[in-house]
Amino acid sequence: MNKGNLATSREVSRSPGRIVSLTPSASELICILGGMDKIVGRDDHSSFPPGLNEKPPLGSGIRGTIRIEEVLDLDPDVVVAGRRLPPETVEVMDAAGIPMLLVGTSCETDSLIKNVRSLGEMMNANEKAGELVGFIQRYRDLVLSRTRDLDVEDKPRVYHECAFGKYKTTGSGTAADLCIDLAGGLNIAEDELLEEQVVSGDWVAGKNPNVIISQVSSSVLPAEDPLKGKRDEILSRPELKRTDAVRSEKVYVSHLTLRRGPRLIGYLLYLARWFHPSLFEDIDPAAVEREMLRRFYGISLEGIWTYPEI
Repeated sequence: MNKGNLATSREVSRSPGRIVSLTPSASELICILGGMDKIVGRDDHSSFPPGLNEKPPLGSGIRGTIRIEEVLDLDPDVVVAGRRLPPETVEVMDAAGIPMLLVGTSCETDSLIKNVRSLGEMMNANEKAGELVGFIQRYRDLVLSRTRDLDVEDKPRVYHECAFGKYKTTGSGTAADLCIDLAGGLNIAEDELLEEQVVSGDWVAGKNPNVIISQVSSSVLPAEDPLKGKRDEILSRPELKRTDAVRSEKVYVSHLTLRRGPRLIGYLLYLARWFHPSLFEDIDPAAVEREMLRRFYGISLEGIWTYPEI
């Protein structure tokens, strides 16, 4: 891969006027930092906050379907993308002389904080970025202060099922695994799998999880029906009937949007409540979500984002 135009936030011109964002990890943060009007194109998955979905879609970086010519036609000052962007896409934009800023996933707290700071630098919005980092760290540290000293026997065994495949799960070091660990759970796949893989119902049953968590796609409405439908489907699987999670109905489903960007903090609080209800009885994840949306997004968002609701 030619890395000639891969830039740091300091190397990209400050407050670029025309931005193409090809990853939701960046698009949402750019909007929070005052750049909604500067985004002239986006990837297909960048649809939050409201209004972003009105920007021209340019394909999917994850699926390798970015339409390069359309990106070039938009004459961007910078292209912000995730690290999964295909090398050939990077090479074309490098040859065109377009600066690129690559960011990590915003699905775990350390990477999220790095992205906030990097994009805050690019957007010349360091003060707002600092406020957001402080908010994220405040609740991350609160969760960690209550979970870091838990004994192993006090941590529930957790099966995480990805939104896009039955029995598709994630292993050690993945964003989902790090979130489970921070919230005081034990990922049943942490010693078995190094990355996203498909297991079997019998394998999950053999691990006997105490809690099952899953998501619905960000493309569906944040409403009760799809969330409840996913939960009911998991609860009805014959092979899982004998697990502690299904017998105690500790099966929880969230909207995938919660796992990306700053709303990750609300997701972590939901995990903590699900895993340790008595330890986090005083925490209302939905209230934290509402505070974040009001303070940093300037919106009041309707919908149902988890099921069952706390």
